[in-house]
Amino acid sequence: MDRFRIDKKGRMYWKGMEVVHPRIKRYLLSLMDRDQEGVWVRNSHQQVGVDMEETPFYVEALREEEREGKVFLRAILNDGSEEVLDPSTLRIAPDNKVYCSIKGGRFEALLTLSAYWQLVRYLVQEGEIFYLQLGSKRYPLMLEDKKEGGLS
Repeated sequence: MDRFRIDKKGRMYWKGMEVVHPRIKRYLLSLMDRDQEGVWVRNSHQQVGVDMEETPFYVEALREEEREGKVFLRAILNDGSEEVLDPSTLRIAPDNKVYCSIKGGRFEALLTLSAYWQLVRYLVQEGEIFYLQLGSKRYPLMLEDKKEGGLS
């Protein structure tokens, strides 16, 4: 049975060919879901499995919003959707790539360089610990240990 494949660079393939058309890729990403059996591209008529080596989702930009005195960041994703960034899910991988959870925790998204530089404006350092400062609230960032591959 044919399946989609996401390679180590987040590129999507179907039957060995890369999906490069922006609107088709965006549409397929918007149909992506995960359950206990795996990752799927599914609509009301069918579902096709997805083998993933890396996330196909990217945070393309961040937008600050304030509501009822609280500051939060809205993540604009490469599938055309937007959602509130959950700062507690931010993690910095050993290669310094920054990821966050999206879609109710079902997937991770990689911050693009543009989104990364938008995030840097909110970072503060206290000793050796980095925090995301949103208004009066601070969120510690998870740094993966380069030597052991674990979180520190």
